[in-house]
Amino acid sequence: MIVRLAEAPRDPGTDSLPNLPDPYRWSTAVDRVDSLSARERTILVLLGNGDSNRSISRRLDISERTVKSHMSQILAKLGVESRLQAGLVACAWAQTCPAARHPERRPAGVRAA
Repeated sequence: MIVRLAEAPRDPGTDSLPNLPDPYRWSTAVDRVDSLSARERTILVLLGNGDSNRSISRRLDISERTVKSHMSQILAKLGVESRLQAGLVACAWAQTCPAARHPERRPAGVRAA
């Protein structure tokens, strides 16, 4: 037996937009983003963009172990349990804070001066 999942109808003109996380669902964690260091916020934004630890480490020219350490601190400070939840917080934060949408603009593999 094949079961089809029904999708909720979307508003006209929004067919290309993904369903973004509700910022109010994550409001407590979003409020805690201010407690993150600048480097942790950068990593959070990259995580929200879907980057892996490896790509984050290459982009920021730091080791994967350092990224993992920052990730642990991010999870603890935000009060979330997983990278997925932290990524959802990053997306919700980006919806409420336009400056949060762009991590460092340096391409991957380019070292800082």
